[in-house]
Amino acid sequence: MSVNLIIRGGICVTHRGKILEDIAIRDGIIVAIGDLSSVDAENSIDASGLHILPGIIDSEFHMRSEIKNDTAAAVIGGITSILCVSNLPIEGEGFYCDYAYFKNASLENIKYLSELEVEKGCAGINLTMAKTNGFSSIEDDRTLLEALKSGRRRVIIHAEDQSRLDMRKFYIKLNDVKSHTDWRDQKSSINATRRILAVARVAGRRVHLQHISTDREMAIIAANKDIATAAVSPNYLFLSGPDCYDHFYNYAKLDPPIRDEENRIGLWKALTNGIVDVLASAHNPIQLNEKEKKYPNCPSGAPSAQTMVPLMLNQVNKGVISIETLVDLTSTSPARIFNIANKGRIAVGYDADFAVVDLNKKWELDDDNVESSCGWDLHAGSSFTGQVVGTIIRGKKVVWASKFLGLPFGEVIKFQDTYKRYVSK
Repeated sequence: MSVNLIIRGGICVTHRGKILEDIAIRDGIIVAIGDLSSVDAENSIDASGLHILPGIIDSEFHMRSEIKNDTAAAVIGGITSILCVSNLPIEGEGFYCDYAYFKNASLENIKYLSELEVEKGCAGINLTMAKTNGFSSIEDDRTLLEALKSGRRRVIIHAEDQSRLDMRKFYIKLNDVKSHTDWRDQKSSINATRRILAVARVAGRRVHLQHISTDREMAIIAANKDIATAAVSPNYLFLSGPDCYDHFYNYAKLDPPIRDEENRIGLWKALTNGIVDVLASAHNPIQLNEKEKKYPNCPSGAPSAQTMVPLMLNQVNKGVISIETLVDLTSTSPARIFNIANKGRIAVGYDADFAVVDLNKKWELDDDNVESSCGWDLHAGSSFTGQVVGTIIRGKKVVWASKFLGLPFGEVIKFQDTYKRYVSK
């Protein structure tokens, strides 16, 4: 057997558990797994003492103008595929990782959603129930029902109740970001989650709720798992108010807001109990000059692609979650939920996408080493145990020893439920 690359001696985290195995790769595809000591290859990697994870799939990545910088932040953090939530055109060159996009639903395109959702590179429809950072929103139940009846693929949801936000605008205090949690209170999220699940059930449409911020929403989702999946993002798991606002000021402004410690603990309970399906970064690289504007005029969002996996590796080392759970949240489940072809597992026939991890490496993220285009990260300066030392995409090393090795070569992701769109004419 002729192969391009063998990764030797790593601890592979697979559907069979953690196993010391070699991985053979030909033309970007995994072709053999096991004891391959007698097999020759053009190149080999010694992964002794390292864990080989399936490449991380980030299902909520807000793309801005600096594609190269922000996908560099992704791959340095072990992310090999991104699903972009963006108002920018997603096309072409400069992507370090593989990529696709969600099409934003609006009042103007409802009738065409069933056509738009199957375009090349489209992962599905993104539907926002409240105004946030310039996204088109659909706010009333009748129109939400119309939107969900148009198409068949899973719809990702930003769930906040715009009518409640409109009524509570008097809670906004100029230059006081802590008032963000009073304005966009828990009920604005809880009410919206209840509403969209009821609408989805009538429409017969599967939905995926992004960046859940309250434990009560998790309880509602748990009762509706036949039609709903849910994601949580790292900043909601690792930060809580009011401390985060006292420390980070406007930089901690997200939609929905980072809640109190009780909700943070509740999200962790939902994650460890299996209610959370996906860990998604919600990476949103807002520039410093924008974040420095007086509240409420500073945009919501924070970069997090580079630090998502290191934060969770800390928890693996503490025994909070297993590394198998981390793989399920960041690779297996996103691939399953969004019908991504050939990704999300270490198995023969799958793309050779890997995050190579040194679980014992102790390190700190310096401000100078933040790769995001905005140049900051809420967790810069933090100490970590466990580091992504290598990122491999379709059998090619993009990052090794935490350093970039080449130019961007990301490709458009393919999906099983739109396969015919990729057949050559």
